[in-house]
Amino acid sequence: MATSFLLSLPEELVAAIASEVAVNDLLHLAQTCKELHRVAQDRLLSNATYHEQYRLQHDRLPLTTPELLRFTLNGSDQAWNIRALEHWGLRPEWKKWRTYPFTHFNDDPNWPEQYEEHPGLDQSFFEGHEYDLFEHVMRERLHLTHAETTEWLEKTHDGWDEPLKGMLMALAPRLDRANFIAYDSWQAKDYHDTHPLTFLCLAITRIAETPAALWPPGFLSLRKVSVCTTTNLRHGHDAYYANASEVAPLFLLPNLKILNLGLLGYMDAEEPDWQLAPRSSSVEELAFYCCELDAAQLCKLIRACKRLRRFMCDRNGLREVTELLADEYADCLEEPITRLRTAETQYPDLVARFTKLRSLEALTVEDLLVQNPTDTNGDDELRPLNSFLPTSIESIRINDSKRLHDSAAASSALLRSIADLAADRRYTALREVCLFRALDERSRTLYERHEATLRAMEAKGGVSLHVLGKEGGLMGREEHRGLHRDLASGRLTDVESDPRPVGERD
Repeated sequence: MATSFLLSLPEELVAAIASEVAVNDLLHLAQTCKELHRVAQDRLLSNATYHEQYRLQHDRLPLTTPELLRFTLNGSDQAWNIRALEHWGLRPEWKKWRTYPFTHFNDDPNWPEQYEEHPGLDQSFFEGHEYDLFEHVMRERLHLTHAETTEWLEKTHDGWDEPLKGMLMALAPRLDRANFIAYDSWQAKDYHDTHPLTFLCLAITRIAETPAALWPPGFLSLRKVSVCTTTNLRHGHDAYYANASEVAPLFLLPNLKILNLGLLGYMDAEEPDWQLAPRSSSVEELAFYCCELDAAQLCKLIRACKRLRRFMCDRNGLREVTELLADEYADCLEEPITRLRTAETQYPDLVARFTKLRSLEALTVEDLLVQNPTDTNGDDELRPLNSFLPTSIESIRINDSKRLHDSAAASSALLRSIADLAADRRYTALREVCLFRALDERSRTLYERHEATLRAMEAKGGVSLHVLGKEGGLMGREEHRGLHRDLASGRLTDVESDPRPVGERD
């Protein structure tokens, strides 16, 4: 490097050049030689600090979003370190630029954040050149029409922070995930009537339908979006509602992998005609929680996925959904977190079609009966689990059922089948066969009937049955909930920022 032209320049000029290097190339520059590492060291240390400070951001405090947007518009290093955004609500006018109230749960003004209020704010908060930048972003980067740009720019002048958040998501260069929390409305009359996705989904739609349009960096880097995540700060239904058509544009994000959707389909307004091209979306993990969508709407959204690895729906037993999954995604679906049901195929034959299955939900004894499940006089002969389950299976959850408790033969056959599966050398991936929901909580008849067998199987190890707790007795509800944390309380994703009182945080 002694003959390097770059190092022959004055050190001040080398430092100025290093300060202009993009953050993602800074480490490469520093690794070139000791001298360049020394020159870049201060900026490397600053970015380590920025990463801790800015990687997870929320909008509970009113001035956070404009600060972050200014970073992105200026190309600051801070913007490069933003990885996750949590949106807790909307501020539709300047006088509402204050910390979101959570008085329904706690009257302490310092909870969950130091209360901030800015009664003197007005449109002068942003300078003229910043409004010009906003207009440029809306028109040139997000491809909004002239009328749409004018409308949203006027709302920005009036104090709406929704377009600020949409532009931030579009421009943050390394944004990985966005989480829209089920939030408190400012007044009861506002419940359910508005949601924070309007500007965002409009921008996504306009970019997707504009020929040769380039996706902005934040939309390119987004991998996970969760809508209406519940929180213990409020009841889950005291939130915004949206129709399927209003969130469908999220499927158009070019590199999105995980999409969690909650509280869809409760609005009375008639759904407009909307389309998503089949197999057009990059989404691979799709979840619906507490949605009032019919089977046709669900299938329309599901079919947009090019490849589906994980699917969750708390509306169990929708035959049309099962048939769609089996017909179009059986070769790639690993985790169908829903009750599989079809009128056309015997349950074992249906499950066998999913060749890469890792988990199986809501299995019952009736699903395994060799004879007709409605035949109460026949022998309780069960189809062995290892005769149809793919060898990729890792987790099975057994549901309670009347026959399981009424028939000693059926419950004995089920335990034998589980033991054979655990002993089968082909099923090396198997780690749990959850029997917690199969135990009758009122009488514990299954456990009492087969206590010796269950204890012996648990003691053998290798496969957890979720029967015995850490203290040796029967597993409790809270302990079991921790083993299925992703489904423990209906949450599709966790609230990442710490919403606890300041004095109770780690």
